Amino acid sequence: MTRVRRVRSLLAATTASLLLLLHACGQDPTEPPGLTPGETYQLTVGTGSSSASGAITSNRGGIDCSITASTGAAAASGTCTGTFAAGTVVSVTATAVGGAVLKLDSEWGATCTPLVEAPQVCQITMDRDRAVAATFVPAPTTFTLTVAGGASGSGTVYSTPAGISCTITDGQAVSGNCSAGFPRGSSVKLTATTTGGRGIKAWAGGQCDAEGGWKNVAACVTTMSRNVSVVVSFESLAAAVDAGTMGEWTAPFTWPAVAIHAALLPNGQVVSYGRHIRQPLLWNPAIPGTFTNLPLPADFFCSGLTLLRGGNLFLAGGHAGVDNFGLKSSYRFDQGTKQWTRSADMRNGRWYPTLVTMGNGQILAISGGDTTAALNRIPEVFIPGQNTWRALTGATRDVPYYPMMFQVPDGKIFLVGPEQGTAFLGTSGTGKWTTGPTRLSGYRDYGSAVMYDAGKILVVGGGSPTASAEMIDLLGTRTWTPAGAMSIARRQINATLLADGSVLVTGGTNASGFNSAPTSSAVLAAELWNPASPVEWKKLASMSHYRLYHTTALLLPDGRVLVAGSGEPAASGLTDDLTAEIFSPPYLFNADGTPAARPVISSVPAKLTYGAGFTITTASAADISKVLLVRLSAVTHATNMNQRGVVLTFAAGTGSLTATAPANNKLAPPGHYMLFIINSSGVPSVAKIVRFP
Repeated sequence: MTRVRRVRSLLAATTASLLLLLHACGQDPTEPPGLTPGETYQLTVGTGSSSASGAITSNRGGIDCSITASTGAAAASGTCTGTFAAGTVVSVTATAVGGAVLKLDSEWGATCTPLVEAPQVCQITMDRDRAVAATFVPAPTTFTLTVAGGASGSGTVYSTPAGISCTITDGQAVSGNCSAGFPRGSSVKLTATTTGGRGIKAWAGGQCDAEGGWKNVAACVTTMSRNVSVVVSFESLAAAVDAGTMGEWTAPFTWPAVAIHAALLPNGQVVSYGRHIRQPLLWNPAIPGTFTNLPLPADFFCSGLTLLRGGNLFLAGGHAGVDNFGLKSSYRFDQGTKQWTRSADMRNGRWYPTLVTMGNGQILAISGGDTTAALNRIPEVFIPGQNTWRALTGATRDVPYYPMMFQVPDGKIFLVGPEQGTAFLGTSGTGKWTTGPTRLSGYRDYGSAVMYDAGKILVVGGGSPTASAEMIDLLGTRTWTPAGAMSIARRQINATLLADGSVLVTGGTNASGFNSAPTSSAVLAAELWNPASPVEWKKLASMSHYRLYHTTALLLPDGRVLVAGSGEPAASGLTDDLTAEIFSPPYLFNADGTPAARPVISSVPAKLTYGAGFTITTASAADISKVLLVRLSAVTHATNMNQRGVVLTFAAGTGSLTATAPANNKLAPPGHYMLFIINSSGVPSVAKIVRFP
């Protein structure tokens, strides 16, 4: 069985439909289906194919079973069985002893679902008698160290003790020994020498980022406690010129917590939060090295997030202490007071839900694990003015975790993924689903989706993974059409709408599996899609760090893109990433790499009225080719819940533009947007923040 409770990571829609039956709920979403009240089932722990020793314990029921390796077969002792009420979700934890390790996550067996965040823990739904076995094996005596290149420069890397002697050319490891085995527990020093470049831009992975600093540090030391992957980024002499065509990444800078969630506030600052072990952060791009700690009134990990029409960040759901068990709570964050205020509780818990700000300013919450770790099948709608939720009991449906959903021009909410079959949700009354046009590609878990203009949606990457992309125009033919393919297949990506209306894809892995490390450093390169050339993708500059699971990316008002996070848990060979990088797209540079002259918005009304004209004062009026609204981002787990774009019609006058606001709140839900003007050379202004009331 594939991962049952991590519904969004199932490999195919048909598989998902079968597996979700384990979580299907009746009219009361807290009651498991088809179970007789008072019935009990037995859980039995076995030895599996263990050749080393360990212990298995449960979070309830008193299981405390020791597995002891012996000649021929392992033996189990202690309390290795337990009896549980029907429907109980039991978490069991495997702990290796005596130098042993737990074998692959899959060795838990078919009945137990390992947690992505903690693979030594798995969960079992007691809907019948169950058996589980973890497999303990002796720890390996050697681990593999792999070196890869980032950025665009060239150099060499060698190890002490000997083993690595790797040549990196134009950011790619091209010759020599770039991978070697070293004894478990040994320390390996890596030394880098640039070849005709500007220096070493960054180290990443294997403690090198923490120990080696960022810039012009020649060496780092990593301890071989597991397979390790290290990225060495050399900065080329041509980097400044390359920026004109490839864009430019800053060197990584410290981000005090893994940025699992991030949102841009109307004041231009960014709220970031992750696991409860660290406080949420407030970051001001104008003072990039400074962070403000925020209160943490609940465990917001894996909540849904969006922005309310007044600009407050709104969160719903979160982590109830065990993966898949969701919180019922919701909170608002006020950028002025920097405080959280608790809003009304939902009817049921949600862990990994999507939130959608609708045209009427209300918030749809959908999917997620509920208070029993079952899939929450009943959408709910939050009414901010009343501080109440209403359940859409007529719209019960199995929707995978963190679905890709958008308010669309006909007033419905469009479900575009990860499943291949799409659907429209009507939210009036008790709610109703109708079938949508089937996408071209299959299951796209941890791909990403962007509404780049009103009714126009791009879906890219994800799945096995895939490099493919597809698009739909709901104001046009309402059919999915190919949108080219990236240069490399990726999942765990972020797609970010840029200030000129193009779409930037960053990060991810080309490996299969839920959270597997990349097999190629090609995933470090950003890729660009432009709706004006909808079957073409352009490869851009490479970042310095692998950024996979739990990475966030969002557009800043100055037209740059913040990319942060990755880890908790990190993929094998990588480390939790307490850094961020900022990407300056090519539109910010001239062809020779010098900064481009940008149009300037002198003034614009702070509040816009649907369907009405408004004046943008700019000395560049005669040279403006596009006016674009981009809604502020609220992003987590490859899903940007608040991002969308609207291209405006306009007329140029003397020293000003007269633009027409979107006709209604279905085209642009109420709230705050960045307003960009773009000149004939494709260079955007710094945004002004405007609001639809």
